Amino acid sequence: MRTIDILTTQNVTINYELAEAKDRIFATIIDIIIQSIGLFLLSLIFMSSGMMSEDYFLYFIVFPILFFYYFGSELLMDGQTLGKRMLGIKVVKLTGTEPSINDYLMRWALRPIDIFFSLGSIGIMLVSSSDKAQRLGDVVANTTVIKTTSSQRIQLADILSIRNLSNYEPVYPQIRTFAEHEMLLLKEVMDKSLKYQNDSHEEALETACQLVKQRLNLEKIPADRTSFIRTLIKDYVALSR
Repeated sequence: MRTIDILTTQNVTINYELAEAKDRIFATIIDIIIQSIGLFLLSLIFMSSGMMSEDYFLYFIVFPILFFYYFGSELLMDGQTLGKRMLGIKVVKLTGTEPSINDYLMRWALRPIDIFFSLGSIGIMLVSSSDKAQRLGDVVANTTVIKTTSSQRIQLADILSIRNLSNYEPVYPQIRTFAEHEMLLLKEVMDKSLKYQNDSHEEALETACQLVKQRLNLEKIPADRTSFIRTLIKDYVALSR
């Protein structure tokens, strides 16, 4: 699994799991299947009914869909095509900002070189060998493709090396209402605040703790926010076993 740290405009570093070449290949295959089905259905509507000649259908339906599907989808669907959405991956900007129209346009303009003219060999080679999993279009647009959900089932007990909890009495039993991905997010916020000791990450940690306090209906929480989150995770592991 390859990951990348992206510094957001709020000066908070977020770690993302990069989409591998196979994820992007499968997403492209799904997109091609969707386009093919769509064009087939449209041909039944326009050509079989005599509403449009073959030439008009080719120039005004087929070519626009084939040429602008990826650009239009990523622009309107927040960095995703239908295939990317089904695979749980999306385009992000390495600067932490939202990709612009020009970024999506650059990725679209170089797609023929990365994928179609080379039968995908250039794109696969670049994504597989690049530290940031970038094809040529990504390099020019300063983007990459990440997974929106982690493919790994990370065990919190393994993360914190928690082993023997047979006699442990949870401090915050209400934490059992949280989902595992929420606990992993708390763990990540805590780790980032320890690794990047600046005001932005401290603020992110404080915000996370206050949200937990509100959700668990706690009157007060410990001044040591890191210790608080560690206790929450330990409680969660004990209660979820």
